[in-house]
Amino acid sequence: MTIQEIGVAALLFAGVGIALVCCVGIWVMPDTYDQLHFAGPATTVAPVAITGAVILEESLSQAGVKAVLVAVVMGVTGPALTHATGRAARIREHGHFAALPEEMPAEAAPADPPAR
Repeated sequence: MTIQEIGVAALLFAGVGIALVCCVGIWVMPDTYDQLHFAGPATTVAPVAITGAVILEESLSQAGVKAVLVAVVMGVTGPALTHATGRAARIREHGHFAALPEEMPAEAAPADPPAR
């Protein structure tokens, strides 16, 4: 077994392991917002590790370039989709996206008008 094969196996193991742990986390967590914390690494970190394995195995051939493009697309769209999912869950739960008064920090609450 060469160093290259060990690197490919390690990166694939890491990428698939991260994706598997994230899937279990999504399955176990009861709340939508908690599930989103596990969805993030599955769409950003795992594809980078798997892309690294493909690059080590194929170098910058057609398969390597395709893997890089897929990782870039997933890296850009993953956080945006996570944010959109959280926003949609908030709107479904409360009917709007604005923060509720009890969720505002004390220093951010509107102050009383100054006395004259």
